[in-house]
Amino acid sequence: MKSGDLLNRLVRRALVLVLTVAVIGAGVATVQVAARWTAESAPIDAAPAGLDTIAADAAVEADRASGLSAQADDVASQIADLGGALTTANQAISADSDHASGMQQQLKQARTRLQALQKQLKAAQARLDALNAAAARQAAANAAARSGSPTSVPAYSEHDHEGGGGDD
Repeated sequence: MKSGDLLNRLVRRALVLVLTVAVIGAGVATVQVAARWTAESAPIDAAPAGLDTIAADAAVEADRASGLSAQADDVASQIADLGGALTTANQAISADSDHASGMQQQLKQARTRLQALQKQLKAAQARLDALNAAAARQAAANAAARSGSPTSVPAYSEHDHEGGGGDD
């Protein structure tokens, strides 16, 4: 029985080999049919662009690229100019800020001097008022002495020099 088994195995192998080749052949045929259907359903209506058209389009795009490059250079130049102007403006602002700080310090000093002068002015006004009062009393005393009647107003008192006398 060995020869019958051998024959069965050979037949089975041959059958598997034939069916495999048939499946591969059917796959190839299916792909070819699908390719034909696709080609028939999507035909090329317009002819491809000619070499002259492509060259002309390339020249137009090269000109456009050149123009854009020039515009980019102009913009870069303007940005550099604006950067310089911004730096100059920042320096001016810094200088103005420093100047303003100096002016604020001068204003503070001037206010201090003004307050001191106002204080001296008040003291001088008080001394002037005291001297005017003393002069009025002295004038009254002199008038009384000329007329011959004694007066009760003293010609000089310690109160008249309360401010401390002398120029400061």
